[in-house]
Amino acid sequence: MKNLQYIFYLLFSVISYGQVTLMTDVNVKDAKMNEPIVLTIVQEVVGENMIQQTPLQLMDMSKFDVVGNASEQNTFIDQKRGIRVNQIVYQFYLMPKVSGKVKIGSALLTVNGKIYKSEPFDINIKENFKNVEADYLAKDVFLNLEVEDKTVYENQPTIAVLRAYSKNFDNFRKLENIKFSTQENAVIRPISYKKLDIETEEEGEYSSQVIATFVIFPEKAGNVEIEPVSAMVKNSDLNKIVSNKVKLSVKNLPEGSPEGFKNAVGNFDVSIQTLNKLQKVEINKPINVLVKIAGQGNLDVEKLPKLIESAEYSFFKPKITTKLMTNKNGVKGVVAANYILIPKKEGQISIDLERFSFFDPILKKYIDLGIRTLKLDVLTPEQIAEQKSTLDVVDDYTKNVIETVPLPVVEKKSNSMSYSFNWINLLLNLALFLGGAFILYYIINKRRQKAELADLPLKPITTIAEEEEKLKKEMKSDFSVHFEYLKTIKNNNDFSEFFKIYEELHHDVELYVENRNKVNLKTFLQNTQGRQFLEEFKDLQRLMSIEKYAPIHDQEHIDELYDRIIKIYSEIVN
Repeated sequence: MKNLQYIFYLLFSVISYGQVTLMTDVNVKDAKMNEPIVLTIVQEVVGENMIQQTPLQLMDMSKFDVVGNASEQNTFIDQKRGIRVNQIVYQFYLMPKVSGKVKIGSALLTVNGKIYKSEPFDINIKENFKNVEADYLAKDVFLNLEVEDKTVYENQPTIAVLRAYSKNFDNFRKLENIKFSTQENAVIRPISYKKLDIETEEEGEYSSQVIATFVIFPEKAGNVEIEPVSAMVKNSDLNKIVSNKVKLSVKNLPEGSPEGFKNAVGNFDVSIQTLNKLQKVEINKPINVLVKIAGQGNLDVEKLPKLIESAEYSFFKPKITTKLMTNKNGVKGVVAANYILIPKKEGQISIDLERFSFFDPILKKYIDLGIRTLKLDVLTPEQIAEQKSTLDVVDDYTKNVIETVPLPVVEKKSNSMSYSFNWINLLLNLALFLGGAFILYYIINKRRQKAELADLPLKPITTIAEEEEKLKKEMKSDFSVHFEYLKTIKNNNDFSEFFKIYEELHHDVELYVENRNKVNLKTFLQNTQGRQFLEEFKDLQRLMSIEKYAPIHDQEHIDELYDRIIKIYSEIVN
């Protein structure tokens, strides 16, 4: 990705010379064996009438191992010329298999019957001479990946154990940086990287130690091959070792899955409830509704059923919280969504969730939980007032008087006085209290009679739309939830979800700053945090953009990015 900006600059400089552009480049021209090379291919087709007739045909890569790849497509309108530009950037993570001068050939593309190709070039690959002792240590320890159950259903969890073997006990403590390769058709989550006790074989020279355990969720039926796990041997020169591959026999889920089945495999339960302490719900007044899914299996945020939209109510985007733990049965815990919901209709309304079902691999059958529903009785302000007892009205009136009418301050006299009971004052106060209660009851009864005769609606101070907009602006995002979820995703090595959650965090922070300060985020940072902080913020965005499309993600680099995210965004929202 280091040369990506250079490629874009070069690409834009030649757009005016042709409507189809195809370019290739590598991050290094002088490489070494066992060191990765990043190959970047940029394809751009300009114009509405330019029709791509074939997909991009890659050059010969037989002299490399393709470790990983990624691509990004952008379509936009060139404002100066008013024409459409379709742009695709490919990246390949290559490991050389031979040394010497190696030719990177031409990539081919056919547009409107004409073949376009990139310019070929050569790169030099040198032998990587390692330290003899380090090389011996790498060969003296090896990894073996063992899977507990190799025949499972789609999305059913199975346990994988990574075991290290060596003749020398000292080699076990030198193993670090354990990583799974990029997987197709499977999701892998770590359970523990804790090293267990060293086991000595009764026969043979090697000893073994369990150094990690994982849970695997195969996502496709058939034969699924689990790529090797790698680790680094830490000595005078770091050496990478890899385990064996493992093949799983994945069975199709039975036919006849219920409607709305979302590949949930395990055992789950779904609930919906209101968090409001008040028993009576008033129309056009917000309430909190909590939706939860709990259980164990391939549990994640995507499995959480959503509220169904209705004319009877409206709701805002929920705040998601998770409490998950990976174990031998999969992912166990709770995913919850807290909605702010506004009833739009008086009377009884039904708040419905999406239909939810799951496959239980123990019972070997589908469990359909159907549609979970929360029923609410929604009242108008007049109906709520009518249901109040006289005592409730007097209590509300008393509270209002206490809050609005200033009470006199009684000064204490220094001299002591003898106390005498005054019957006249008692009777006068009692008469005033009874008279006030009678007048209050008369006024309330008169208002109720007028309301029943005239049935005049109360004039709202603001419109519903204005109230909703006010609520949106006053709602402060619980950014600690974003931070905690971002940490969980990072620790689970789910890097694609990591960048997705970061973008959601950035979007919520932008909205929060604009609603609160009436300026955009960058202007706010420049005015309040200073130029240096703004540059650090821009540098973080640039690094996140580059790392997002990298074919291979390094855990240490992701950890550094996470620490910078927490530091910078915490200062913004505090």
